[in-house]
Amino acid sequence: MFSLIVLYVVTIICSIVIALLLVYSANLSSKPKESADKDKVVPKYPKPAVLPNHDFRKMLYNEISEVVDSRSHCHKIAETVSDIFRRELEREVDYNNTKLSTKYEEVIKEKDASEQIAWKKYQKTLDDKKKTEAVIRSITEGLLVIDAKGKVVMMNPAAESLLDVSKKDKIGKSILEDIKETQLLSLFKSSRDKEGMAVELISQRDETKKILRASSAVIEDENGQTVGMVSVLNDITKQKELDQLKENFVANVSHELRTPLVAIEKSISLMIDGTTGKLLEEQAELLSIAKRNLKRLNFLINDLLELSKLEAGKTKLRREASSIEKIINEVIESLETWAKSKSLKIEKDIEEKLPELEIDPNRITQVLNNLLGNSIKFTPENGTILVKARLLQEKLEVEVSVRDTGIGISKENLSTVFDKFYQAGERVATDISGTGIGLSIAKEIVELHGGKIRAESEKGKGADFIFTLPVKPFNSLIN
Repeated sequence: MFSLIVLYVVTIICSIVIALLLVYSANLSSKPKESADKDKVVPKYPKPAVLPNHDFRKMLYNEISEVVDSRSHCHKIAETVSDIFRRELEREVDYNNTKLSTKYEEVIKEKDASEQIAWKKYQKTLDDKKKTEAVIRSITEGLLVIDAKGKVVMMNPAAESLLDVSKKDKIGKSILEDIKETQLLSLFKSSRDKEGMAVELISQRDETKKILRASSAVIEDENGQTVGMVSVLNDITKQKELDQLKENFVANVSHELRTPLVAIEKSISLMIDGTTGKLLEEQAELLSIAKRNLKRLNFLINDLLELSKLEAGKTKLRREASSIEKIINEVIESLETWAKSKSLKIEKDIEEKLPELEIDPNRITQVLNNLLGNSIKFTPENGTILVKARLLQEKLEVEVSVRDTGIGISKENLSTVFDKFYQAGERVATDISGTGIGLSIAKEIVELHGGKIRAESEKGKGADFIFTLPVKPFNSLIN
């Protein structure tokens, strides 16, 4: 019975407390701002503290005493309600402490995990950097990297040796600083225009001469902005010496061969003409074969000399405004008799109003002679050869092509068709003679003009040789 009375009283007390709190909150929210200076409405019961204190228990005792007669019961009920509040508050405090502790541990774990990930990334970056530096150090070519301001940011030992400078003295400084050689200055003042440029230097240590070739490329970021330049340096001194030896050898041998060949050819011509006496038919035929082979040998010597000069860069172009259509017509006219002897038909498809080109007309005539001559040589009887010329507006180039219906070139041989002394197996099988240098010479001449040449073909389906010439030559090529 007593427990029921206590429960009843506790319920009433809780209801009273909640009601008083609600009234107090309502009074605070409904009080107008303009009455701030007037008499304030003070709630009858003070707001409980976070933990039940003496005043709060006294308030509970006064409230309970109004409904409970027994003094001891009032104290017991007040203590019970206070304990309930305290236990609930302690439970909330423990819960929040546990929650905060758990959250703190999670944050610490996440922080530790992030630090571990960052440390691993740092270690990986450091390892990658060491590997990259090791690779750069082992490169035999000189490697030099500069930033957008022209300051050196990377240099390998090979570059130090080639440039006769110390990495410690150059890192962070301008590449042009302390460099006296004018050729070396010109090498680093530009990038793309100087690609493949060769310069001659005198070593400051032993005064020996060395020749360097540099290939440079601009470094751009993801937005296309220039952030620096990388240059690869090669010591080509020995290569240049070998090239010079080869050139001298070819020139000397050609001269030594040409002199007796002229005497032999003149002697054979006199014998064929009957100057030395009447010849039998069989003798005349043998002498004619010898004369043809002497002529072929003479062509080979001339081609070797020509190719040697082209490769050495000693061939100078005599540029003048020229009509490509006129050159094509003249070449076709000069070879038409040969084509007709094989019952070959030469067709033209030349675009109207082609612009004049700043070219060496004699050299381009030589290119067309080689290409058209090859087509006539390797096209069976009753075949067709088509010579085309058109303007490529988007590239500002004139494209010229020579297409035939001849024996063609297999795909495996197509990549080497412009190599020196090229003779594909299928061409040898036809027993057609040739020096194997004509296409190499054509390639050198076209590239000297700033153009490009390529071949398209399949075995048994003819060949198409295409070259382009710029409408306006590059300044670097003119120089």
